[in-house]
Amino acid sequence: MSTTTVILGGGFGGIAAANTLRALLSADHAIVVVDESPRFHVGAGKTWLMLGEATYDQISQSRTALLAPGIRFVESRIQRIGLADGSVTLQGDVLRFDHLVIALGADYDLQQVPGLADAAHTFYTVSGAQRLNIELERFAAGDVVILIPKVPFKCPPAPYEAAMLLHEAFDRRGLSGKVRLAVHTAEGTPMATAGPEMGQYIKGELAQRSIAFFPQKITSRVDSGAQLLHFEDGSATHYDLLIAVPPHVAPKVVRDAELTGPSGWVPVDPLTLRVKQPAGAREVYAIGDVTVVPLPGRFKPEVGLSLPKAGVFAEAHGRVAAHQIAAAISGRKSDEAFDGKGYCYLETGAGRAVKAEGSFFEQPHPVMQKKTPDDSQLRDKRDWIERLLRPRR
Repeated sequence: MSTTTVILGGGFGGIAAANTLRALLSADHAIVVVDESPRFHVGAGKTWLMLGEATYDQISQSRTALLAPGIRFVESRIQRIGLADGSVTLQGDVLRFDHLVIALGADYDLQQVPGLADAAHTFYTVSGAQRLNIELERFAAGDVVILIPKVPFKCPPAPYEAAMLLHEAFDRRGLSGKVRLAVHTAEGTPMATAGPEMGQYIKGELAQRSIAFFPQKITSRVDSGAQLLHFEDGSATHYDLLIAVPPHVAPKVVRDAELTGPSGWVPVDPLTLRVKQPAGAREVYAIGDVTVVPLPGRFKPEVGLSLPKAGVFAEAHGRVAAHQIAAAISGRKSDEAFDGKGYCYLETGAGRAVKAEGSFFEQPHPVMQKKTPDDSQLRDKRDWIERLLRPRR
């Protein structure tokens, strides 16, 4: 019998799930991808937008072009996920599914910190990065604060990459003595899931550039009039330009479907990405940033860890979910499982980058290895983005 698989979200995970599943199933099985935006963009390129080093067209592609022939793309806002009756309500339409993949990523909620929305710029959105570029072009002196008010957030290296690239950009303009950079973060150390060695490396890179680093700073409120950040420990700091990583939340439609657990994210089986959902609900999969994937190891016995939110993991999740669905359709068991492995790039400026490769299911703790920064790793990053944006049709 023919089936319909609906994939909600056309990002890294949704595209990978759709294309993988299309290659595994015959044409009589329908695959539908739903996203409210017609274009996909690579988040790793948004620091380039912030600095005016790339245009939106250079880091984005039509979702239709990225999907293999035989996949239907629907541009629409999702209004409701009906697990019990196998339906997804869109604006003016209802889709029925036999299999469902939720790949809706994370939404941003600046309102979680009082005053943050009125005070902060961000490069975590395309429009925000473009506005920040205009502000940076006229900024000539003062305190630039990069703020990470809440965890978790996607692309853990991004705020630190931004700090180093901003340092280089100000230095090129002859402003190194006039602009002071600082990072204030709710984290205990940079990229904590990657381990203390990676954290020490990033802190060392910041120190070499005289970028101040303030960990365990939980933001209580922002006073935009006085240009002050207030923290829960009673301290405060001044800013002239505030650049924030927006607090991340699961999309409302996912929360309304009662798919999120105590963490605020969708709990899934770490190997298969099946959703651990209420009894009676249909079997669905969730992949990428919308999920919480607990890790078996930890660096401190009392501190549990979860898989970082990053596009490479979403992409791997999508492939695994596709194999699981194809196996279920054919009446067999899939041997495909997520292995907890992935990588990220951290640009350090001067045309160099670091590629760090992690194995996050390792015991007794995750393992991440990196190379010495060089120009070849930056070329690798650019080649990776180019491959991601290569049309499939």
